[in-house]
Amino acid sequence: MIDMKKIIFFSLFSTALFLVPACNDDDKDDKKVTVTHVTLNKTEITMLLGGDNFILSEVVIPSNATDKTVTWASDYPEIASVNNGVVTAQSVGDAIITIKTNDGNKTANCKVTVFGCDEQTSQNIPRVLGVCDGWIRNEKNLITNFYSMYQPEVVYIKVWDDGERYPYLMWFFAWAYTFENTPLGDYPGFPGSDAIFLARAKSIEGPWEIYSQKHDTGEKFWDKSQNPYYWYPVLTCQDVWYDDYHVGDPSVIYKDGVFYMAYSAMGCDVDGIPGHLSEDTDGSSSCIMGATSTDGIHWTRSSAPLLIWEGEKGFDEKNNYANYFGGHQRPSILYEDGKWKMWYDVRFNRLGYAENEGDFMNPNDWNEIHSGRNPIMWAVDFDVIKLGDTYYAYGDPYIDWYNIVDKTLNVYPDDPSRWSTRQIVEYQSKDGLNWKVTGWFHPDTDYDAIQIPQVFHDEKDDRVCIFYATQRGKRYTSWYDWRWDNIRMMYRYLK
Repeated sequence: MIDMKKIIFFSLFSTALFLVPACNDDDKDDKKVTVTHVTLNKTEITMLLGGDNFILSEVVIPSNATDKTVTWASDYPEIASVNNGVVTAQSVGDAIITIKTNDGNKTANCKVTVFGCDEQTSQNIPRVLGVCDGWIRNEKNLITNFYSMYQPEVVYIKVWDDGERYPYLMWFFAWAYTFENTPLGDYPGFPGSDAIFLARAKSIEGPWEIYSQKHDTGEKFWDKSQNPYYWYPVLTCQDVWYDDYHVGDPSVIYKDGVFYMAYSAMGCDVDGIPGHLSEDTDGSSSCIMGATSTDGIHWTRSSAPLLIWEGEKGFDEKNNYANYFGGHQRPSILYEDGKWKMWYDVRFNRLGYAENEGDFMNPNDWNEIHSGRNPIMWAVDFDVIKLGDTYYAYGDPYIDWYNIVDKTLNVYPDDPSRWSTRQIVEYQSKDGLNWKVTGWFHPDTDYDAIQIPQVFHDEKDDRVCIFYATQRGKRYTSWYDWRWDNIRMMYRYLK
């Protein structure tokens, strides 16, 4: 007996198979997203022969293009070569770097001008500082793995340089393991937001060990693995209105067997609420504290701020900017001719100055010569050293404060704070009060910005060292991350 249901089903199934269109290459092309154009982060750059490489980066549009591969080329590789976007100066002259997409042969160009040291040093100041001025930079991390740290202040104790002890000490600050050093699991955290930590080394190049604690037993030790989970601060916040939120920016002098430190302190002010929170009613309080120590670990603080504006307590600077003359932060101290000298930030990125011919720890002995009412100039993170008869300082201002234009810097429209335009700047002065901007540094090749410089005279090898922090920028994220992830050093020999 014939099963009519099976015959009907088979006929319909066969017809369906016949009607289904075959999948061919034309159908695949219909799903392909083609490249429409390509752009570079720079269309023109200037490079120093023997200086740092420059990294060009491309954007292939649309972002979901099927084939986003590209090819790099230089019309004169003997002048400027390129390898996967990394441009290296080879000789003096001009070259064009071209990027071409493999899909559609879309192109973009960048003109490269390479000049030599003779041209560099003959330029008017300020100018870019680098190898022509003797600066050596290996971009090696000295301290790393932390959440966000900076302001690396280094001191050398010659009598400790006996092969057994650690003559180099470095104080640095901010957040070791968690955001604002807050507790997390077994991690205890620390009071306030920022804290000051300590590292030591037998050689300035490292390895650096960080003062640490086993949190379960309280045992102190020196961490050689650079694991910030164990790092233990040498200074944390106090329970007082001017010093309960932030301690940092240490500046240290070793004199007659004693370490003298000036550091930034900030408090939640009278209402006890941090100034960046919407519930705050009186802003934040800012001042400069003092501390002394004989081992660099255990510190005795000044009984009151060394420098603080008389109207600081309870003043709401956010809503009364014009009448605010406080904001003392980021000190830099020297001891010269029997006198303490201090430069510091005041009143929103202006430079202040004070002297003390008496007791470092006595606030009444400090004479504020240039306060928030009569600052020296615009400056930020200003650190000072004296070499011969000349004062040198290094800071990280917005370079356009001094009419500096640097087209090699990456500037991101989605970063309203313009962090990448804050770079390390050099100043010189004969009296410590009248300063001239002499130059600025390009960032390391793998970062958008290097900042928070601390200058140090390494008398052992007679060289000037600048310790600095690398800013994350867009290295790990699509948005500009202002936090810092490494501490590094550059230097030049004085001889």
